[in-house]
Amino acid sequence: KAKAITQSVAAFIAKDLRPYSVVENAGFRHLLKTLEPRYKLPSRSHFTENVIPALYNGTKAQVMASMIQAKRVAITCDAWTSVATESYLTVTAHYISEDWQFLSHVLQTRAVYESHTGAHVAELLSRVVEEWQLSDKDVMLVTDNASNMIVAAELGKFPHVKCFAHTLNLASQRALKVATLSRLLGRVRRIATFFHRSTTVNHYLKEKQKCLGLKNHKLITDVATRWNSAYDMVERFLEQQPAICATLLSPEVRKGQSDLCTLNETDVSNAEDAVSALKPMKDATTLMSEESNPTVFLIAPINAQLLQNMTGTIGDSPMIHAIKNAITTDLPKRYNGEAEKKILHTASALDPRFKGLPFLTVEERLEIYRGVTEEAASLE
Repeated sequence: KAKAITQSVAAFIAKDLRPYSVVENAGFRHLLKTLEPRYKLPSRSHFTENVIPALYNGTKAQVMASMIQAKRVAITCDAWTSVATESYLTVTAHYISEDWQFLSHVLQTRAVYESHTGAHVAELLSRVVEEWQLSDKDVMLVTDNASNMIVAAELGKFPHVKCFAHTLNLASQRALKVATLSRLLGRVRRIATFFHRSTTVNHYLKEKQKCLGLKNHKLITDVATRWNSAYDMVERFLEQQPAICATLLSPEVRKGQSDLCTLNETDVSNAEDAVSALKPMKDATTLMSEESNPTVFLIAPINAQLLQNMTGTIGDSPMIHAIKNAITTDLPKRYNGEAEKKILHTASALDPRFKGLPFLTVEERLEIYRGVTEEAASLE
């Protein structure tokens, strides 16, 4: 039983990302003592040198045994920076198991002290493929649109697809930089931040929401790295605009805040136009952010639909026109490679909902169908 408890403590540390020092914490030791008085908790060094490495090796063996049955494996590569400004590179594998379950495993998260050059990333990915015995798995690489990732795919000779959620973020961020919209976001952000910083002001907001029959929703402030948070911020502002306006007119709230004003009619009209124009991008972002299901078959049809939605019309307001123009300047240039387009179109052709490939020309459709037929004929 002692061994089972030790293994459970190791699993707790690993699964919940707890520091090894947790085994030295008085509260944790007291908990174990209460649950099993006879259990003697091993030292921190025992976990770092023996238990956790054994758990890692055992888990790695299980993952490799599962992946070795897969015909093909896709890997995603993500460079990120921790709160402590340390750089990391995470590689995750995705595949279909023998019993048709979609599985994902983080293969490694490695600290990167060198520059994230394409050559360095390519070398790291090659080592991962070799270490996890994926060389015969027709590995497909999915990354963001960063130039170093594109270079890494080319150097490593990996079939490559760029993350569509990241592509949508780049195009939408370009739209958010439209001068009129950028100024509008600044005003909305300032008001939302003012409400966030004062419990008194929030109390008045709740009272006004109740009086006006509005939902008791807090205002939202955006996050620079997530474009859709700016969309959510403006959408929530419009929802709560009557309550916000009433709150800001309260003498108690305006005390010392004489320069804080709500939006005028033109601002509100622009905000409504911005939300309307960006709604397709928001819906696509939400759909493509699904983590539990493959989404590659959606990229081509959604991309085509978005470009159609973003086509300008005579009735577009200046705000809508500027947003559409920004997006159509950015979005079409992201999936131009012939190899990448073939992957996306083939994936869509294999989905019953999109197999007609209405977004392609007749010649392009026939070429994709021909490739699918040849691939099917070559299967065992």
